[in-house]
Amino acid sequence: MQRLTDREYLLYSRTMLLNDIGEAGQLAILNSRVVIIGMGGLGQLVAQYLAASGVKHLILVDHDNVELSNLPRQLLYVSTDIGKNKASVAKRTLSRVHSDIHICAITEPFTDHSHPQLAQLITHNTVVFDCTDNIPSRHSINAFCVNKRLTLVSAAISAYQGQLFCLDFADQVDGVNHQGCYQCLYPLDTDLAQTCSQQGVFGPAVGVMASMQALFGLQHICRTFDNYGILLRFDALSVHWYRAKMSRDPLCNVCQQPHLKAQNDEI
Repeated sequence: MQRLTDREYLLYSRTMLLNDIGEAGQLAILNSRVVIIGMGGLGQLVAQYLAASGVKHLILVDHDNVELSNLPRQLLYVSTDIGKNKASVAKRTLSRVHSDIHICAITEPFTDHSHPQLAQLITHNTVVFDCTDNIPSRHSINAFCVNKRLTLVSAAISAYQGQLFCLDFADQVDGVNHQGCYQCLYPLDTDLAQTCSQQGVFGPAVGVMASMQALFGLQHICRTFDNYGILLRFDALSVHWYRAKMSRDPLCNVCQQPHLKAQNDEI
């Protein structure tokens, strides 16, 4: 898309009033392609924000079905959706509201088997949103983004504690990603109780993290984002944000320098 229609000028006029976005930024949003993995509390709200903002290509990945306990915080679903696949329901509902967007629903887990299907749908500038609720999935998504040199926007929340970061794996200096990756932050043997099903969670707290995740992704698409490699933590009880700079673990076997990885594989 090279220009906005008259309807789009009116629809996105408030966004384009921002000096650092304007028409060029809105066109970037309209031409963007995103993958949202996990259509639970985070993912279903991220999808709504992105679709409403003008993202025209959404790839939704989730193998879970809607459950009664989801409804207080997963506002895209209603009681008649219980027992149905989340990605399929999200596609149906979003398509009804935003008839001009293209949505693909992948209804299987994000594993090595689903990677080939995704690989056919992504482009070099695809943004991946990790909205999953378990450590193995986050490691798999992280490795996929590193390998494909994609941008990863990851968020998580359990109880009152949330975390958020954005890593652009296409942005490398001398072939090295100095920001690190998810495995640098949480090695494979890290024992974390990070699921809301284990520790509980408030719906509005999930909404805070989801809206920030959508904000990060849209700012990246518009090229107005400058917080890559910053880990943000949110305490919903004290309403405080904490930030720390991420860095690469030189022993990480996911994002380490290619020539070092090759040497290690030979040992």
